[in-house]
Amino acid sequence: MDKKYALLGTIWVLVVVAALITHSFLPAYAKEKTGLYEPYEYSQMYLDNDPYSEVIIEYDYDEGQEPEETAMRKLEGKIENYTDKESVKRVVDDEISYDDSTLSYDSNDISELNEKYQNYERTGNKIPIHVLYLNGVWEENPNVLGLAQRPEQIVIFSSVIRSIEEENDLEPGDVEAPVLIHEFGHLLSLVGLGYESDHEDIEYPGHCDESAGECVMAGSVEIKENMTNPPTTEFCELCREDIEYIRGLEDPFGLEDAISYSTIVGQYMIGIWVSSVLIDKVDKQRVKRRRYEQNYRDYYQQQEKRSSKDEYRKY
Repeated sequence: MDKKYALLGTIWVLVVVAALITHSFLPAYAKEKTGLYEPYEYSQMYLDNDPYSEVIIEYDYDEGQEPEETAMRKLEGKIENYTDKESVKRVVDDEISYDDSTLSYDSNDISELNEKYQNYERTGNKIPIHVLYLNGVWEENPNVLGLAQRPEQIVIFSSVIRSIEEENDLEPGDVEAPVLIHEFGHLLSLVGLGYESDHEDIEYPGHCDESAGECVMAGSVEIKENMTNPPTTEFCELCREDIEYIRGLEDPFGLEDAISYSTIVGQYMIGIWVSSVLIDKVDKQRVKRRRYEQNYRDYYQQQEKRSSKDEYRKY
């Protein structure tokens, strides 16, 4: 085979491989580094088996505020029922230092606690949920029982929850479990977080209006209200339908795709440039070789003519 075509073939195999790698990995890499994920895309990371097949739930807690076993088991059950994960792992991890605790928490306090105590990140086939159990209240609204901090963090104001359970003669975990599951539902984008939902509560945006019956995603589960009986831990039919809708949402063309396709175009342009340089170089060498061969033939013919004349003169 002509060396020129062999080299051209190698160049374009490398260009195509580079383009395939770019298309496969660059958009996700760009999203991860620049935070370009849509809310539902984080939710799909929990719902789908690929690329994360294992959930790690990491619990960190203030002294005396350890999570209840029943609440943890019920959350794990919901993850097993509503996601495609192969396994759910629980890690009851660090006791939060007294110096890091306060009676009233704001967003900065929560961010600092997450940064200091979260030990697991999305890596390999594992995706974490970091849960903080705090002996305090939410500064903006002391009646809030829990928060979901995207993309993978939950806050449980366990001292408030346990006071409700004690005041209403409820069992430990009766309120804690629904609140924990409710916040996980927010990590799944329920209700109407980043998509349109026809059963979002007008009074409590981001929550279920319970038009299909009692639901763990109702606003009353997250706020200290009507807690004389344990709230349900079940998603209503409409929320279950929303989960399937979220699972099937597709990512529109975005900045990360523009970066990816621009890079691929650049790779092809480099391939074209290298190919043209190679072809030009090979053609120049070929012309040079032909000139050399032609000069050699001319020289040889001249030598033959001279030799013939010399032979003629002898006679």
